[in-house]
Amino acid sequence: VLCGVGFLALMFQISLATADEAKHSSNKACPVGLVSGQTLDQEFGTGTSAITHCLERRHGVKLVVQINQFCLDNVPNGQCTRPYGLAHLANMIDDYEITHGMVPGRDYEMIAVAHTAGGALMVKADRGNQFEEQVKKLMARGVKFYMCQNATRALVRIGVLPAGNATGSIIEGVEYVTAGVTAVVDFQYQGYRYVQP
Repeated sequence: VLCGVGFLALMFQISLATADEAKHSSNKACPVGLVSGQTLDQEFGTGTSAITHCLERRHGVKLVVQINQFCLDNVPNGQCTRPYGLAHLANMIDDYEITHGMVPGRDYEMIAVAHTAGGALMVKADRGNQFEEQVKKLMARGVKFYMCQNATRALVRIGVLPAGNATGSIIEGVEYVTAGVTAVVDFQYQGYRYVQP
C-alpha cells in the first residue's frame, strides 16, 4: 500500500512539473500575427522570415521599464513631440500581442517606473504634460505606472505640482513608489526583467 501511495505521489509530481513546463514553454511558430498586414517577406524582402528571430518565451513574462527622462529628444519640454519610453511601451505591447499572440495579464505583465525627469510624464495635462492621453492609453492596454515620490517632491519644489495635494495632480491610476531607482531593483527581485528604453 505504501509503495502504491508513493508511486501515485511521484506520478502527481511529474504531472505537475509537466503541466508547469507546458505552461511556460513557447510555440516556435512566428509570427502569429502581422503588424503591418503583410508577411515579413512582403514587407522587408524575400528571405526575411527565415532570418527573423521570434520570442522563445511567450508565457509568464514580467518586465519593469524605467522611464527616467521626459522627452526622447534633447529639447525643452514645451517643444517635445516624442515622450521618452511611451512609444517603446506601445511597440512592446504590439510585438507581444500582435506578432506573438500573447495576452496581457495571462502571458505577460508590464510595469513602468517613472522617476527623475520622467516623473513629469505622470502629471495631468493641466499641469503641463501634453502626453497624458498616451499614458492613459497604455494604462488601458494593461501597463501599470508607478511614480517616484522623490521626483514628485522635485516637481512640487519647482511649482509643477501643488504642495499638499500633489496626488490630486497625478494621472488617475498612477501609483507611487518611495524611490524610483530602488523600486526598479525591488521589482527585479520580484521576478520582473529590467528594460531601459
